[in-house]
Amino acid sequence: MPKAHKVAQGDTLNAIAIRYTGSAGAVPSIVAANPQLQGRKQSLEGWPVIFPDDTLIMPEDQTAAAPAPAAAMNPVVVGGGEQDCSIVINGKKFTGFISYSLKLQYDSLDTFSFTAPYDPNIEALRELAQPFAFALCEVFYNDALVFRGTLLTPDPELANTTSEITLQGYPLCGVLNDCMTPPTRYPLQCMGLNLKGIADAACDSYSIPVVFDGEIGPPFTEVSLEATDNVLDFLVKLAKQRKLLCTNTSKGELLFFSPKEEEVFASFTEGRYPLLSVKPKFNAQNFYSHITGLAKTEVENLSLAWVFENSYLINKGVLRHHTVNIDSAESQSDLENAVIAYAGRMLSDCVSFTLECESHVNEKNEVFKKGMRVSVYAPSAMIARETVFIAKEVELQCTTEGKTAVLTLVLPGSYTGEIPKEFPWE
Repeated sequence: MPKAHKVAQGDTLNAIAIRYTGSAGAVPSIVAANPQLQGRKQSLEGWPVIFPDDTLIMPEDQTAAAPAPAAAMNPVVVGGGEQDCSIVINGKKFTGFISYSLKLQYDSLDTFSFTAPYDPNIEALRELAQPFAFALCEVFYNDALVFRGTLLTPDPELANTTSEITLQGYPLCGVLNDCMTPPTRYPLQCMGLNLKGIADAACDSYSIPVVFDGEIGPPFTEVSLEATDNVLDFLVKLAKQRKLLCTNTSKGELLFFSPKEEEVFASFTEGRYPLLSVKPKFNAQNFYSHITGLAKTEVENLSLAWVFENSYLINKGVLRHHTVNIDSAESQSDLENAVIAYAGRMLSDCVSFTLECESHVNEKNEVFKKGMRVSVYAPSAMIARETVFIAKEVELQCTTEGKTAVLTLVLPGSYTGEIPKEFPWE
């Protein structure tokens, strides 16, 4: 039987189509299946206006609604740049940007930035330059989907006789990083729900699907998303107590996952192609020997405490104490997991390396990906022995001067809270 959707405050036809089919291309078939929408005023997106409490029938067969593959579309070439990266907006494919940046992040959300010459006489470009349209889009690299997302306010620039426009955006779930829960939903109180149940409830207002790759963990006794809480920040705090990380999928969904041990995806050696540079970044002031986590419970006069010990500093006779309050922890286990996650973030913030290379692919011609394992040997950059890192961030760049990739590398313990016994410079 066809599914029915009851429209909630803030719903749009595009968002509903993505929720049920994974693509805004299903909107025409949804409109056709709901004749009650005929004759209504059109929204800024060009579809009939819908109202809270409307009931919409979701067509069973969505094959006709699927968007055409990016490779099959006739592109609008906006500049003389590379055509390996493209963006599809309102069924139109744009490519040939004079520069682009795809920033793929392992424990955060991806972003994109495309720059093109801007001629307001070209209707297709003029449509892209509408501020606050929040148009839905799909970003592709070599015709493979990077992520479905939202186009943010464009950034035009006029300098002398040239004019450029920069398009920026993020995945569909990026709205959770900007916004709070609607007034009709707060305070959102969840009792006896696991993280999936809480995340589904918190993301429902924005029609953002939530997926898990890893153990969801036990339920929380009681948590509350308050009116002034940022939705994504709220969920990330809970995820840390379940040893989960958070990013987006290629469909723009919100993904919670457990880090997995993988094979080395790319290797770099000082003085060899394609390595250009490696720059270490150390933060001694935020590197602690002991991290004490404190939490209050619902039980009167009962509080929890747990201490994480950094054996690397302790064995050197260095004492540097730090204390952190974990307000959302309900049990000793929750507190320990949250403090271990905090220690991992400490390691990530205090020891990282920025690697630049003149390639977007590894030796097997596979495109670099966030979270990949990277082996590096660069004695001049204080990597004195071959060391395996995790790519916390992968930025694929292209300018008129060529292609480069900038990798932000951290030690694996950044995601497990395990401080290594030996560091790369030893």
